[in-house]
Order: sequence, then structure tokens, then C-alpha cells
Amino acid sequence: MAHISGVNGGVYTGVALLIEDCEDTWNEQVITGVTLSTTSGKVGTNAARATTVAVGITILMSEVIVKDASAYHAAFWWARSSLTTAAGDLQLLLDETALCASPDETLNIPALTANTWKQCFGIFTGATATRNALISVGLKQAVDLADGTFDVDDVEVVAEVTDIKSWTVDYTVSVLDTTDFASIGIRDVLPGISQWSGSFEGFKDGIPLSIGTEYYLVLGESNTAYQGWVGKAVITGAHPVTAFDGSVNYSYDFEGTAGLEAPSA
Repeated sequence: MAHISGVNGGVYTGVALLIEDCEDTWNEQVITGVTLSTTSGKVGTNAARATTVAVGITILMSEVIVKDASAYHAAFWWARSSLTTAAGDLQLLLDETALCASPDETLNIPALTANTWKQCFGIFTGATATRNALISVGLKQAVDLADGTFDVDDVEVVAEVTDIKSWTVDYTVSVLDTTDFASIGIRDVLPGISQWSGSFEGFKDGIPLSIGTEYYLVLGESNTAYQGWVGKAVITGAHPVTAFDGSVNYSYDFEGTAGLEAPSA
């Protein structure tokens, strides 16, 4: 079994910047054989959709935006496909050029199960990209998939919480006792409600997070794609520690408010 190092782990959270809400049709470009429409969304009412008919490797759809994402380090979005796909078959593009002609960021979408929404997260890697003048967001088919529908919803960018040195998450499920006389003295249970919570800590660097506020939260095990826990959580506690002979330290407690995506790599 392969082992990984947590040396390059991290925490991404804070007030997110909305790149595209996907509440209307992405119509910056329409590729021949692709019909763009809206469908029932994961966040809000709609989602941006591309319907493919023998299009091959190409950008499926893109939309005009005007965003300054220079202060952010990663993107968070939802994706769904009518097909089961492998990691990297589909990509989210962010570009300071129209039509996503030369993407500043190409973010691989993880493996998708057919007709199932998935929370996606990608760390920015464009070494020379400033991302201060993004004007296009797009969805690309990086391999020639079969005909299908491909949905994107709620594209946001988040910042890394700098100087974090450790994090922990507790992901549990309650059990429902269904023991009756037919169990013949052996306890029977069913899975109940899942929940997750945890904490992270590090040195103070910048404005503290606010308790009682819901944030996108990504707990990275490393800087390798898909090695992280992804969800939304409320900060339930902040614990500053200051000593006369050391740095100011902060730890935060959080409680998950929606489903948690476990690492897929």
C-alpha cells in the first residue's frame, strides 16, 4: 500500500468568491453538435449543461465572466455527468482570454458516477497566471467520451489559510437500533445520520475566521489532486493562544453542514 506524507497538506476556506452561479445558459461559445440548456441544479435552481453529440476532444461550453481571483488559491464547484467518467476526463477551465482559448488554470474533474453530483476541488497551479482579470470559464472534454450530458454548478474560488500546521476531522454515522424478538438476542442495527466535525490549528496570519459563519472547507492531506476532504462547515469556535515568548496561535472548531466528500486518491 502506498504511503503519503502530510508535509504538503493544508486548509482552504474563508469567504469564497463566486465565479459563476450557473443559473443561466453558458453561451459564450456553442460548439457544433452541442446544445446548451439549464437543468435542475445542485445549488440554486439551475445548472449549466452541455449535451454532446459526437464532438470529440473539445471545450464543451464556456461563459463570459469578469472576476479578479488573484487573492485566491483554489476552485470549488459541483459537477455531474450522465456517464460514469474517470478522473481527468473532464476539466474546468479559467482564463483571462475569451473562449478559454489559453486557460490560465486547467482543473481536472475527479471521477464521476453517472447522474450523481460531486463536489470538486482543484488547487491553482498556473505558475505565471495572475488570475486578476478572468473573463472566461469553461468545461472541456479531455478525452473522447460517449454522447451524454455534462453539468456544472456554483463555481467558486477559495483561499488557503496560511500557516496552518495540523487538522483533524471526525466523520461518523449514527446507528438505529432495530432489535426485536426475531433478533434472538443479537442486536440488529441500521445506519442512520452521518455527521462530521473537527478542528485545525496554526499560527495567526491575517484576519481570523468568524465563528457562526458557514465556509467552504477543504482539508488537504497533500497537494496531490483528490487527496483531501471537501465540504461546507460552520466555524463553531476560535481559540487564540498567546505567550510572552512565542507566536500567536489559533485553533478553530467546525461542524459540517452538508455532505462530506472523502478523498478519491
